[in-house]
Amino acid sequence: MFYLGTTVKNLMVSASDGELGGVKDIYFDDKLWTVRYLVVDTRKWLPGKKVLLSPISFDHVDIENGSLNVLASKETIKNAPNRDEDEPVSKQAEMELFNYYGWPNYSFGLGGVVGPGPWGGYTYPQELVDAQNRGVLQDGVSEDDANEPNLRSVNEIDGSFFGYDVEASDGEIGHVTDFVIDDKNWKIYYIVVDTKGLLTSEHILLSTDWISNVEWESKKVSIDLNKEQFKKIKEFKTNEPITRAYEEELYSRLGKAKYWEI
Repeated sequence: MFYLGTTVKNLMVSASDGELGGVKDIYFDDKLWTVRYLVVDTRKWLPGKKVLLSPISFDHVDIENGSLNVLASKETIKNAPNRDEDEPVSKQAEMELFNYYGWPNYSFGLGGVVGPGPWGGYTYPQELVDAQNRGVLQDGVSEDDANEPNLRSVNEIDGSFFGYDVEASDGEIGHVTDFVIDDKNWKIYYIVVDTKGLLTSEHILLSTDWISNVEWESKKVSIDLNKEQFKKIKEFKTNEPITRAYEEELYSRLGKAKYWEI
């Protein structure tokens, strides 16, 4: 089921033996647009540290009731190689987390060959865990530094006030205000765009597959569509669920191939 990033950031996270804290940010990789970690605010008992929890570690997720349980104790999480809050998350830092928790490396799939799925070639994080348990994953570090996923912050892109600018092929059409996440495979399927009155619809959804480029330093997202095409997109109401019928209409109006049929 689809949920807004703002809804995910309202989750309260619990370990196997008690509450940890609330989600304060979401880290995703900028190649597969998949959530890699929730950043949990644990200031009450681990001040100044960045606690990263992978969907691989999630036990039970109940987003509608605002709760998420992880397969680890508070003591285990407290003793993990948690980074300082202002420290970037490097590949080495990720490897330390994989080794500490025993998480499988999502950079690897069957025989070390990564397929189309966002989790080491698999569709869901649990499939990657099952593959690890069967002993079919290749050990080691991902192919080379050039192929490493780059982790990005949802808070940075959707912004506290104004998120990254979104540009059509013929000019600006708004800014990013939110993300749409699938709570099963943790892939980000859409960005939510506030059109700032530049289009007839106040808010629209744009598939991450349609993003032609992201200029991280200049904070700009480019979409390979023109403004006339954007005007065909139906208004997105942030308080209503995203149905398959809505998606069907969105893709049909733009003449785009539907991701679930590819």
